[in-house]
Amino acid sequence: MEYINLNKTEFDKYAKNHALNSIFQNSSWANTKSNWKPLYVGVKKDGNIIGGALVLLRRLPLNFTFAYIPRGPLLDYSDEQLCGFFFKNLKKQLLKEKVLLCKIDPNIVIDEIDFKDKELITNIKNDELVNQLKQYGLKHLGYTLLIKDTIQPRIQLELLTEDYENTIPKKTMKKIRNSYNKGVVIVNEKSNVESLTKMIEFTKTRHNINLRNNEYFKNLINSFEEDACVLSAYLQDQLVSSCLLVKSKNTTEILYSGYDDEYKHCNSTYPLRYEAIKWAKDHGCKYFNFGGVEGTLDDGLTVFKSSFNPKIKIYIGEFNLYTIPLISNIFELLFKKYK
Repeated sequence: MEYINLNKTEFDKYAKNHALNSIFQNSSWANTKSNWKPLYVGVKKDGNIIGGALVLLRRLPLNFTFAYIPRGPLLDYSDEQLCGFFFKNLKKQLLKEKVLLCKIDPNIVIDEIDFKDKELITNIKNDELVNQLKQYGLKHLGYTLLIKDTIQPRIQLELLTEDYENTIPKKTMKKIRNSYNKGVVIVNEKSNVESLTKMIEFTKTRHNINLRNNEYFKNLINSFEEDACVLSAYLQDQLVSSCLLVKSKNTTEILYSGYDDEYKHCNSTYPLRYEAIKWAKDHGCKYFNFGGVEGTLDDGLTVFKSSFNPKIKIYIGEFNLYTIPLISNIFELLFKKYK
């Protein structure tokens, strides 16, 4: 086996066909991260790429660096020899880049359950795989439940698009029809992000949080091209809600959304999600991901998303790779403030 740096084309070709493929492991995602330096690394054997990862590097004070592997690496985790070789060499490379800490978020689903079985979440674990990854120098951050605990939420809601019209409950379909009957119209804005930016401002104000700006959304749409779009809901030509969709090989993700509180009564977010699911199916996606939720599954946003009858997908969670153990541990304590 040979550990090497890959170019964008090599990595994208490998990532596109990998079983753990997602929107977060390709050069298009790297292009949206203007404050990060991308590294494309891989393992070759007999001239073929058998492992790889997009590693994002963020500069820190004193010329140190923070590293993050979103929903990666793309490996065969049952191949212990490959995994051991990859992480050993990755650590060496990160040391050269003066990385204090590398966060790793494998795209590994440890279980998928019906929403009615939500009380089982706290019992779902995969200690065997966690212990295997510990052998490569990784520290598991635990089976976290809250969105704030990790960079990517560990608990996600996802719907099969194949028979979505029959999967979505009648009660939710009634809300969708009622919203249409009130005059709500869904428009595919394609690459126009102005509507999304306006609606995101309501989300920022409502939750008192910082979110992305117009320039970021433009960059994201331009990076993913035909694999991304903005859907917006209008009521008598008045913009009332909007969302951003991005697809990978077989999954469409809803990355951002917002709505105008003044028009909350028209329930535009219901037909907006319905049309988003339809967009996913029309673009060859088997799954529609509603995004992350709190593991308590009792907040208002979760209740809304669950009304479409999605499955609960539970990921293995985040790991830390310490390049310089003492300094890495100190930086880990400061990470929450830094994030």
